[in-house]
Amino acid sequence: MSSSSLQRVGNYLRTRWVSPHRIRFWLLVLLTLYTLLGFFGLPWIIQYFAVNTIKEDFGRELRIESVKTNPYTLTLQVNGLQLADRDSHQLLAWERLRVDLNWNSITNKAWTFQSIQFDNATLQEERFIDGTTRFSLLAEELASEPSNDGQAGSPPALQIKQLAVNNSTLRFTDNLQQTGSDTDESEQVLLALQQLSISLKNVALQQDSSSPLHLTGQLAAGGRLAFDGKVKLLPAPALEGTASISKLALKQAEPYLQQFANVQLDSGQLTVNGQINIDQQQPFAFLGLAIIDSLSLRDRANDQALIGWQSLSTERLDLNLADNQIETDPITIKELSGRIVIREDQTTNFSQLLTEAPEQAETNTSQGDKSDPFNITIQGIELAEGILQFADNSLPLPFSTRIHTLKGELSTLSSSSSEPATIKLEGEVANYGLAQVDGAVHAWHPMRQTNVHLRFRNLQIPEYSPYTVNFAGRKIAGGTMDLDLNYRVDNNQLDGENNLLLHDLKLGEKMASSDAMDLPLDLAIALLQDNDGVIDLTLPVSGDVGNPQFDFGKVIQQAIGDAISSIVTAPFSFLANLIGADSEELAQVEFINGRADLLPPQRQRIENLREALKQRPKLVLELAGPFNPNFDGPALQQQKAIEALRQHLAEKDSEVSNKPSLTAEANQSAVEALFTRYYPDTELESVQARFTEDQNEFDSAVTFDALAYRSYLARQVVEAQSVAAEDLKTLANARAEAVKIALIEHSDSTIAADRVRILEPQQADTLDNERIAMKVGISAD
Repeated sequence: MSSSSLQRVGNYLRTRWVSPHRIRFWLLVLLTLYTLLGFFGLPWIIQYFAVNTIKEDFGRELRIESVKTNPYTLTLQVNGLQLADRDSHQLLAWERLRVDLNWNSITNKAWTFQSIQFDNATLQEERFIDGTTRFSLLAEELASEPSNDGQAGSPPALQIKQLAVNNSTLRFTDNLQQTGSDTDESEQVLLALQQLSISLKNVALQQDSSSPLHLTGQLAAGGRLAFDGKVKLLPAPALEGTASISKLALKQAEPYLQQFANVQLDSGQLTVNGQINIDQQQPFAFLGLAIIDSLSLRDRANDQALIGWQSLSTERLDLNLADNQIETDPITIKELSGRIVIREDQTTNFSQLLTEAPEQAETNTSQGDKSDPFNITIQGIELAEGILQFADNSLPLPFSTRIHTLKGELSTLSSSSSEPATIKLEGEVANYGLAQVDGAVHAWHPMRQTNVHLRFRNLQIPEYSPYTVNFAGRKIAGGTMDLDLNYRVDNNQLDGENNLLLHDLKLGEKMASSDAMDLPLDLAIALLQDNDGVIDLTLPVSGDVGNPQFDFGKVIQQAIGDAISSIVTAPFSFLANLIGADSEELAQVEFINGRADLLPPQRQRIENLREALKQRPKLVLELAGPFNPNFDGPALQQQKAIEALRQHLAEKDSEVSNKPSLTAEANQSAVEALFTRYYPDTELESVQARFTEDQNEFDSAVTFDALAYRSYLARQVVEAQSVAAEDLKTLANARAEAVKIALIEHSDSTIAADRVRILEPQQADTLDNERIAMKVGISAD
């Protein structure tokens, strides 16, 4: 083209296309391009770059149903977004996101949004066994991406007048390592917060700028959350306001509880309402009421109940993590129910509940131990209408009882004070028994300071037969029991005293038990039971409760065993204490040789024995008459010789006294006759000659010592008497009979004849060769 032609074209363009008259045309063109780009180009660009950036830079898949923009109202709407993780697990989705940007963002030099609104959004997080989560891994990848200048800049200026999340859902999947497993096997826990609505107003990334926040949501498994307050983002996140949790189903926490205890959480609802505060200085603080309703915990091993209640509540729960402190107003527990079981191997249903914590939990625990302990203060605990079930299956006979209508209170419990809490509880045992507890105990250091008095009244003893079988191999057939148990623990040293009152106790059949002590219970009961059928027994108990070998049950068993053994091995000491007598005098009755009559000192002993028998109506005395051939034989020979003389005199029609003398002159001829009978080969003249002698050499007269002669004859007659074993036994039985008669025949009161039994005679030693003693035996009726 020639230069003239080019000149013509240039002139045409200057006069036709860039003429001021054509400005409106160009504006229209620009407006058209802006409109096309804003309505059609920008949505495509946003969708294209978002999808490809997520895929290429982060290896994840992003799907967007549609993007709409309005270049005139500066609104953006993203519909049907779905973000998936590397394994196609959905991370984030929403039905609609609408962003309304204000034009004054240009003049304010800040991103100013009139509103940002999420509708039907879903956020799905998952935690893995190693503690990482899907979003934490994504955040690490985002943080690893280099910034434009390589430096972290200050946050952009941002203002949002209205931020809303409507009808959305948060889902959390937690992979918990199976308890006691060393493998990677896990248990999945699914938690979901639905119908989530969040409203934030006047959000600004400015120092100390706070925004009103309102949140509500419904947990899928039960429970509603709400918050109404303020949130601050800079200089550090902070939250303050009123929070409430209404009827939160605790069943959702069961998998976490099972990480540490082998329990099943059947039911329970948590309700809290109060003020919360979170800021840079305060990790978490809560002040308000707390209620746990309808709690029920069971043992997973056997599906049996452990503990529960209808309601546990406090009007004020003050939790402050900055100060490591928890404080509550009095806690009220209504209709507490508990079950304590001693198994066959003597472990309890609570002792084996704790499980071996997973490795991660153990690590967290060890780290937590480094922090300061919590100071816990509970202003008191009030119980109403509680029930405790107790069973002991370790005994030969399984035992079970129930304490119901349990009520009472504990005073302030404080972990930071040395002051113990006072206890006052009362409940009913079985049908007609009563249980009361008074005292003081330091809840956090019970072995350092405890003083408790337990009272039980009108317990039906047959129900406790399993313990007597295990203790002494006997059942209980009847009776009631009152117990006063006093326990004091000071620096691990137990010093206690147990008082037992047993009414109308009756033993039942014997049963085999490997742990039973060899105790004569029948005799012990007869010794202990008074006229009213009451046994009053005091048992001291002591020991070092800090010693790993300390066994409280064995301490009590040993105390009872020692008390019974001391009584049955020294029964007369026990009886003597009852009547203020000498135990040795009660234990024996003495006789002189050959006689069965009771001398005055012995009659006094029998009076004391009678008094003891009156106070112990179940006791039976056993009398085995004593004899000793060397001690009683000569006396019996003397008696037999006198009896022979009396009979001889009677045959001669002579006057006979009750006890004729063998040496009396009047009886000389009778004694000579007896001598001749027993010694027929001995002439009387030769015997008389022994006692005849001349007076002197100058006098032919002789003298005869008649008294010596008669005494000799008497001794010979006595020695001629034979004493058979039956004679000795007859004497022994006479002695026992004399004591029995003295006991059962008395003007003031009598003792039943069947309470004094005469046993076979027994040979006994003499006392100082002057007396022989009959040992009094004791047995039970």
